[in-house]
Amino acid sequence: MNAIKRMSSRSVVHALPAVALAGLGLLAPRTAEGQSYEAPDHLYWADTLVNHIEPEDNEYGGGTTYVNWAGVGGATEYRSRSFCTSFVTHVLKQAYQLSTYDISMWFGSTSPNAIRYRDAIAGEIGFEQVLTVGEIEAGDIVAIVYPEGSTATGHVAIAAGAAAPRAAVYPYITGTIQYELAVLDSSTTGHGLTDTRRKADGTWHPGVGRGVMRLYANSYGAIVGHTWSVQSGSIYYSKRVRDIVIGRVADSYVALPVPH
Repeated sequence: MNAIKRMSSRSVVHALPAVALAGLGLLAPRTAEGQSYEAPDHLYWADTLVNHIEPEDNEYGGGTTYVNWAGVGGATEYRSRSFCTSFVTHVLKQAYQLSTYDISMWFGSTSPNAIRYRDAIAGEIGFEQVLTVGEIEAGDIVAIVYPEGSTATGHVAIAAGAAAPRAAVYPYITGTIQYELAVLDSSTTGHGLTDTRRKADGTWHPGVGRGVMRLYANSYGAIVGHTWSVQSGSIYYSKRVRDIVIGRVADSYVALPVPH
């Protein structure tokens, strides 16, 4: 019997422990509506959940977190109770049949926070770091780390598509180009007026959803900052204030024996 370990074609990507990615790639890629067949499997599961979940089954919170897909594991409804990080972790576990132990071996925690996601991406542990805004693809993982002392460690989301350049609006940052990036995530507030969590009265339904963030890049394409949404009142955070990295789950495979 073999375990499948996902590795990068770039030599700088570190190999994960074999057991950490046991089962990666065993599920055939599936196509969500409007996506090409090349889309990674975890994007399918995240997109399917967001497209089908009802507000009453969609919660933002910690404690015992869960993400359920109708027809999977005996579940009859799409349901979620998660923070941003636990949402992404549950999606990765479902897509690649990872156990809690596998996640611990990958990130050094059974419930990795934004810092651990950032560190894994920056260290290229099971990820290829995406260094320019033009390289972003659907399924890439966005990890943002907040300053020490903040109420949360940061935010983690899944890119729903490539970043698209947009006409600059306030806040203007000299020497930068602005981009829109659609994301799937779990949050207490949505990303702008088109976010799926926005209610008719302008308030938010906390939980999983789809919205649009704004990235700022320099002339070389390197990401130098972001805002929560594309609205002009959204606060700009430079990479020095809130570090932001983007990583792609490494997509080449090698079979290794399961440790006993």
